Amino acid sequence: MPFVKLTSRRVFGGLAVLIAVLVVSSAGPARSASEEEVEAARRAAEEAAAERAAALTDLQEATALYEELNHEYQSLIFRVGQMRSRIDAYQEEVRRMREEIRERAVSAYILGPTLESGSGIFTSDRAQQALVAQQVLAQAVAEQAASLGNLEAITAEMARLEEELENDTERSSAVRLEAEAVAARMYELLAERDAELAAANQNLSAAEAALAEQRRQEELERQRRLTQEYRQQVIAAALLNPAGGAADEVTPGFVCPVAGPNTYVDSWGAPRSDGHRHQGTDLMGPRNTPLVASADGVILQRTSLLGGIVVVLQADYGAGFLYAHLESYAAGQSTGSWVAAGTVIGYMGDTGNAAPGGYHLHFEIRPLGANGVAVNPYPTLIRHGC
Repeated sequence: MPFVKLTSRRVFGGLAVLIAVLVVSSAGPARSASEEEVEAARRAAEEAAAERAAALTDLQEATALYEELNHEYQSLIFRVGQMRSRIDAYQEEVRRMREEIRERAVSAYILGPTLESGSGIFTSDRAQQALVAQQVLAQAVAEQAASLGNLEAITAEMARLEEELENDTERSSAVRLEAEAVAARMYELLAERDAELAAANQNLSAAEAALAEQRRQEELERQRRLTQEYRQQVIAAALLNPAGGAADEVTPGFVCPVAGPNTYVDSWGAPRSDGHRHQGTDLMGPRNTPLVASADGVILQRTSLLGGIVVVLQADYGAGFLYAHLESYAAGQSTGSWVAAGTVIGYMGDTGNAAPGGYHLHFEIRPLGANGVAVNPYPTLIRHGC
């Protein structure tokens, strides 16, 4: 039967596709997708789409065959119905002819005188009249025999058709039931293929998204390395000319160190009483003006030196900042504390070798870290409107 082929052709056809989908999807979120995995997912999706198209074709074929068989079955029933109508008509004709023969015979034997005087068919001789009646009767019998012969032939054909109908009815009913079952299975198979295709497409989208994210992270890392390389180049340039300060790449996200009114000038390199040159910028302001971290980082030192109360901040990105002549430290912090940019770390004062009443912040930027060489912070402060 064609339905067996239709059923067996695709029932297990999507198993390999489903396994491929499960193998790729079982990698889990922790595993980054490779181009090979994306390609495997794409092939699985294409195979699932092909299986789905094949299942739809099988369904269409099964439906068409079912319609054809049903049309055949209905045509057979209609043909047998027509034959039965013909048999009924012949039976009525035979009945009518028998009745006519009977009437003619009665007329021939009983109504002779009437026929003789009225119709001109019979002569005055009774023998002649009987002969005519016999001829009429013979003609009627012959017509009846012909009708009976037709009736017998039609009745035999009817019996043959009824037997054929019975056989075809059983066969057609069985085939139609099988066709309906196969069509139903084709619908189920199509639904399965739809689910497999959806899963394969979802897996492909996930693999493509994972690969895109992996590439994005790789690009971010590449940019980060490029940024670091560029930053190192900028730092090297700044160290070659400390008085010129450093580009913004040396102190990304810089926050002004004084959170209040202040004034300052470019005093880089100005001589000091101990014979050294000034290595920072002095920002003048009211006593106890809050001083804040210029970057996210760790407090490495909280010591009292010539600069009085000092805080050294090591930024997360590598640069160092020195705050000197503080009035006091901010509460709740100690060496090793991590602070976010803009967090108060102390207050402006005149401790150390600062002139009494000369409240200010001595501020340094050290591109290579807390223990590195300082560069002029003035250009950075100006660029950020401090």
